[in-house]
Amino acid sequence: MVQKDVATLTFDSHCHLLPGIDDGAATMEESLEMARVLVAAGFTTVCCTPHLIKGVYDSTSAEIRILTAELQNAIVQESIPLQLVAGAEYYLDEYLPDFLKDPLLLDESHLLLVEIQNNADIKLVQDTFFRMKSSGLTPLIAHPERCRLLSLPEECDDRKGLMVRLLSPFTARHSQTKEPSLLSYLQSIGCQFQGDIGSFAGLYGDRVRAQANSFLQAGLYTHFGSDAHHSRHLADLLRNGMSPLKNNI
Repeated sequence: MVQKDVATLTFDSHCHLLPGIDDGAATMEESLEMARVLVAAGFTTVCCTPHLIKGVYDSTSAEIRILTAELQNAIVQESIPLQLVAGAEYYLDEYLPDFLKDPLLLDESHLLLVEIQNNADIKLVQDTFFRMKSSGLTPLIAHPERCRLLSLPEECDDRKGLMVRLLSPFTARHSQTKEPSLLSYLQSIGCQFQGDIGSFAGLYGDRVRAQANSFLQAGLYTHFGSDAHHSRHLADLLRNGMSPLKNNI
């Protein structure tokens, strides 16, 4: 069971709520509709986290802060009880340090949301997060259950023909001769982990849902997020995805 307060499900740490800035909400009207759905699901605070990817989504921190303030004003005008926080979903590549000259933090603990792509160089991942931690930033890994580099280490038990998990809860080594898994390393340096509500709803398939449930039971997650991009079917996604969370935290 995850030893987290139920209040965790009132803070959406990953949401593409800002209008017209990435592949999230297209218009202010859609942002407001998404806000209403998020409030109905129980959220009181949402961190607006548009993609920041060099050459694709190049918004500045100042632009995101301004747009967040504009959306917050519109939300207040519509009497929607939702507090916004300006953030970003940073993409881990060689250009990430350029975006971190003026980082958008999720809270006072210097938490910063970062996505690891499936084909990332493991050494780059380790070095980047180590430097971030050394500079006082705390990486919050976006949807680790969707990243194949962060799968739970498994080893075949020949006697029983079963897969035996080796982490308890992610600090053990594969064996006496192997290096720790990337997941173990990231936890050991103090990274935190955000689970996608859509993963628990089956939005990304059975493998991702199973991985998310394994992480949940092992206590990996420190935050949860809707990762909502649009208003279509959002209410159903939140209902289906939050149900197993409410039963396990």
